[in-house]
Amino acid sequence: MRARAFVIIAAGLAAGAACRSLEPVLVHVDMPGVSPFPSGAFAEVVVTEFRNEAPLADLDVGRDLQAYLADGLRRAFRGTVSLRPRPDDDTPAPSYWKEAAGGRERLVFLTGSVRLTSEVRKALKGGKVPLDSPFDPAKRALIEQIRWTLVVDLSVVSGESGEVLFAKVFREDRDYIDLEKPADFALSDTSAGFRDRLFQAFLGSPTIEKRSLLRR
Repeated sequence: MRARAFVIIAAGLAAGAACRSLEPVLVHVDMPGVSPFPSGAFAEVVVTEFRNEAPLADLDVGRDLQAYLADGLRRAFRGTVSLRPRPDDDTPAPSYWKEAAGGRERLVFLTGSVRLTSEVRKALKGGKVPLDSPFDPAKRALIEQIRWTLVVDLSVVSGESGEVLFAKVFREDRDYIDLEKPADFALSDTSAGFRDRLFQAFLGSPTIEKRSLLRR
């Protein structure tokens, strides 16, 4: 009788374990990028110097961003990549781009403006406090953080027609506890995120996304 009871208990435990859901598994999945341009739409990319709308004393953001994008394109794009100075006019006419292309086919320009700014912000130390907490959130210690913000107003211009094919404003924010975090470090940090998002839209580069797999 005892042996039979033991078998029944063991079977019940096994069934319970089989029905119990296990912790989900976090996996990284390569997702194809979505681009408005068909494959092979352009054979050459010319990156202009970006117009700097918030000049910094010791950093040429427009020129540094130009070089950074061109370097990334040379690794990710099979066609020709070249540089060009910033146009004198903030909004060049289509004839300017057509003349700059010099009759080369399937050529596009990456151009636009950039702004890198910083702001010191205050935040609650240790996270948020519930409204019904016995501790007064207003009396909690505040810490200062510096937020660097990169805003790039980018356009893709056709060398054949001189018309804008694609335009988008990109924004990247980074918060640092070190209030002395230099601008060149912040530019490198924010530019990496901007470049990844741009290449997803411009080249259809794949993205790495997190997914949770449920186990039973």
